[in-house]
Amino acid sequence: MILIRLPKCSKRPKKPRCIHDEYATVHLLISYTFNLNKIVHRLTGDFMLTVARKAAELIKKHRNDSIEIISHMDADGVCAAAVISKALDRSDIKHHTRFVRMLYQEVVEELNPADLTIFTDIGSSQLQNVRNKFFGHDVIIADHHDPERTDGWPELVHLNAHQHGLDGVQEISGAGMAYLITRELDQANQDLSALAIVGAIGDIQNAWGKLLGYNRQIAKDGIDSKVLEQKIDLMLYGRHTRPIFKTLESLTDPPIPGVSNSTPGCISLLKDLDIPLKKDGGWRRPVDLTDAEKRRLATELITRAYTNVPKELVQYVPGLIIGEAHTLLKEDNRSILRDADGFSTCINSTARHEQPLIGFEVAKGDRGTYHRAMLNLLRYHRRSIAQGMESIEQSGLERGPKGYLQYFDATGALKDTFVGTVASLILGTQLCDQYKPIVGIVRVQGTAKISARCSRLLFLKGLDLARAIRVAATAVGGEGGGHAVACGAQVEENKIPEFLQKFENLIISQLS
Repeated sequence: MILIRLPKCSKRPKKPRCIHDEYATVHLLISYTFNLNKIVHRLTGDFMLTVARKAAELIKKHRNDSIEIISHMDADGVCAAAVISKALDRSDIKHHTRFVRMLYQEVVEELNPADLTIFTDIGSSQLQNVRNKFFGHDVIIADHHDPERTDGWPELVHLNAHQHGLDGVQEISGAGMAYLITRELDQANQDLSALAIVGAIGDIQNAWGKLLGYNRQIAKDGIDSKVLEQKIDLMLYGRHTRPIFKTLESLTDPPIPGVSNSTPGCISLLKDLDIPLKKDGGWRRPVDLTDAEKRRLATELITRAYTNVPKELVQYVPGLIIGEAHTLLKEDNRSILRDADGFSTCINSTARHEQPLIGFEVAKGDRGTYHRAMLNLLRYHRRSIAQGMESIEQSGLERGPKGYLQYFDATGALKDTFVGTVASLILGTQLCDQYKPIVGIVRVQGTAKISARCSRLLFLKGLDLARAIRVAATAVGGEGGGHAVACGAQVEENKIPEFLQKFENLIISQLS
């Protein structure tokens, strides 16, 4: 247990989250105990597992037929596909896998039904589009996004979190839904729970500093299978691979004055706290810190963050700096894949470069050719993002009509697959207001590809960008969806001003 004395702060609420008698206790961040997990499992799990079992039986029925997995092209979607594919491999069931960004109508029209088609991390929000093409064919959808209403479809086995009392935004991911099916296929697949947790973290389902809902049961499966470790730590990216000062520099949500995006500031902070940067000639990593060093560092980070966060959001600060870290125990101690956060970033980078099959093979266990390709792609990805950041910094941001939204047009400067990542990074700089959502736009042949992002603090305050963007896009004849803090839409280019106006109004409505 790590106890951290919190600074006295005039902005601090009387009863802030994660504080008891002026101490932030790690155990408060995991207040959902395993006893509560059993209650959640009992209340939401019985019927959900019945549907998962039905999906598993349908897979067995088609074991000698054509089977295709179609999955979402992001970290969660790639992990979801890998979970299903690995389970099918273990059962000697042949299958094919493909990835799509979204099941827009024109995308679905290009798909051909197999004897059994399995959609993972996608399909529920575009259910009518899928039904129009796949009605009459056996289909499994394992998804956690808000389901669209549609007419009856007897051949469909629809496993969706929202239909079983779970919040698909926070309590289970697409990879988690896929995992439930594989566990029903064979209990020996319980070790695939680690990949399901990578998918959940890829979808930022640990925004509260801990996993919630059924994700906790899945994590317990991983712990019981000895493939996953869950413990309280500093929430720093690159715990196993990067020097301490570099991990601090990238800590921007919440922004830390004198630390975020400042190498000199990070080095100075560590020296002031008497935390050595090196040992035996090598840079020390966050995992190399002692508990005493972590306490000193966490206390100082929280102290500084308090001074820069709006009063109504102060209560969330401790959970963004200290929380549950998830380690994949089968990975090398110095591998970026050892930390679930790093693993999800790697998988996401392959998807952003439209090479999700590389991430897919790595997720399934390749540590040779595909793993090397992924690392090369990750390096290229970082260079591309840096160039994109430089371009946006030069052109600057525009403000929405009412000032609650900020956006940039990256047409000609960025591929539409990168714009969301760049938007996320810009949120951590002084170029923008972190307490307002940001939108990136790329125009492609008369169509606007739109990505929207917001900070975790805004999400914790109650903002759900996915719902807002879906309504705004639909209102102007487009389509949209995604997650609460990261989502996208596609609208006609001439509808951009109208879309931005409607999107901003919906954001204002949610935040008020």
